[in-house]
Amino acid sequence: MASVTDNKLVGCDFDSATAKALNGNDIVALVTDSTGANLLAVAGQQGLSFNLNQDTTETATKDDAIGGWKLRFASNKDWDASIDGLYSPDDEATKMVAKALADGTYLCLKICKRIRSIANTKYVPLRMGLAIVTSDTFEAPNDDNTTYSMEFQGSVKPWLYETATEDQITAATVTVTND
Repeated sequence: MASVTDNKLVGCDFDSATAKALNGNDIVALVTDSTGANLLAVAGQQGLSFNLNQDTTETATKDDAIGGWKLRFASNKDWDASIDGLYSPDDEATKMVAKALADGTYLCLKICKRIRSIANTKYVPLRMGLAIVTSDTFEAPNDDNTTYSMEFQGSVKPWLYETATEDQITAATVTVTND
């Protein structure tokens, strides 16, 4: 059990200064096709999730050295993402996603923290990777706004902010000048 001693959490090696929450409003999903010519924010985004998953294999044991606990091993990994929001049929990113699904082609999905200033807007990557669009749905209830949801399955290892170097983060950051 963790305890607090002298304003320090003992037992979890947790530094509370590192727990800086991001506002979901500042997280933006962007897509680009294989040409990389256009990096486009998906319009109307209201929700986003990015999931990293890892399978495990287990070995039942009666080994007294580990007290009879199951021993697990890391196995296959994968990732997926979903985006939902207000539907805009003329949005270029929405068109790109629909085309990728129809053609069975990959997109690069880039999840970024948006940092706005008077001079520019920076998009600092948090997650990105090659993905297949597995679903592109919109709903049009009679008494509410039309919404969309998009599902992506990752292909190969994603780029992760937490494991990137400062140079890699800087190289992957996109800056747009505010005119």
